[in-house]
Amino acid sequence: MPSQPIAMLSCSSHEIIRGQGLTTPTIIKKYFGSAALAAVLLVCIQPAAAWNATGHKATAKLAYELLTPEQQEHASRILTAHPRYKEDFRDAMPDDIASGSIADQALWEFERASIWPDIVGGLDDDNKAKFHRFSWHFINMPIYLEESDEQELAGKLDHNMSTEFSPPLRQNLNVIQALKGNLLLWTDDDASDAEKAVALCWILHLVGDMHQPLHNVALFSRAYFPKGARGGNSINVQWEDGTTNLHSVWDNLPNDFEDLVPGELTRDILAVDNVAIGSINFWARRHLQMAKTHVYTDDVKAQLIAGLSAQEFPEIVLSDYYLSNATLIAKSQVILAGHRIAVLVGRQ
Repeated sequence: MPSQPIAMLSCSSHEIIRGQGLTTPTIIKKYFGSAALAAVLLVCIQPAAAWNATGHKATAKLAYELLTPEQQEHASRILTAHPRYKEDFRDAMPDDIASGSIADQALWEFERASIWPDIVGGLDDDNKAKFHRFSWHFINMPIYLEESDEQELAGKLDHNMSTEFSPPLRQNLNVIQALKGNLLLWTDDDASDAEKAVALCWILHLVGDMHQPLHNVALFSRAYFPKGARGGNSINVQWEDGTTNLHSVWDNLPNDFEDLVPGELTRDILAVDNVAIGSINFWARRHLQMAKTHVYTDDVKAQLIAGLSAQEFPEIVLSDYYLSNATLIAKSQVILAGHRIAVLVGRQ
């Protein structure tokens, strides 16, 4: 076994080892084993992951840097009218940012806005009732564990899968409806700056959420998941010496946020990307297909079918190829989300 410590290997799991065509996870697993691979990924994903708070803020930063100075100034001015601007923005600002430049403060507040929809889940009951919207973060478009499940359940699922929005914004909307509603509010000349500030927070967050495939789908099984697998939260995954869930794996995929340069395939998408409120349905359909192909793979389904028949809560194992591929997808999706946010927010 090589004496090189694992920590010296790159955390960029999509990195290709020159001349060998092998990704970093393949090298780690080859020389150190599957347990070491899981350990390295776990270490890597904590500070810089695609869809946790760090990922949302990185997506927002990319979008902010793509805005014109005039658009940046407009967004910053609107945020100062946020109904919880003092409590959730100014009072939460780190000292080094608060004592720094106006530009640094504006960027920090824009990034903070992208995670505010998650922050409100921890507020007191009164403010939580005013601002927290659990269902806005996802839609449960169906994927079926087996063909027989689709035959039995299709058309009978008790979930809000509508892609149409009609005012007002309210509880129990799904992510597609909520994003459309907040975009309409953002461009509404009759809306107050306070309303627009809250809408901006949701736009930043929901575009990011939509680009995480598992925020778009739920796995259904007549026998095991008749109400859906909760975006992968009900799927146990072996992880290092313990257990996590499939949604958490995807939320915490490693990402190098200092290198959000589009690859060739991402550039091709951006070149023809038509970003508008009418594009949201297309994004959702694309992410449904992405989840079918890259999240609930044939191997994942086979492990679930075999495990569920033997025990109530089986654990699946994700291969190093699965994780490498997922990481590549995550980087592309973060970049797409950032570019799309910039276009949407730039329309005032």
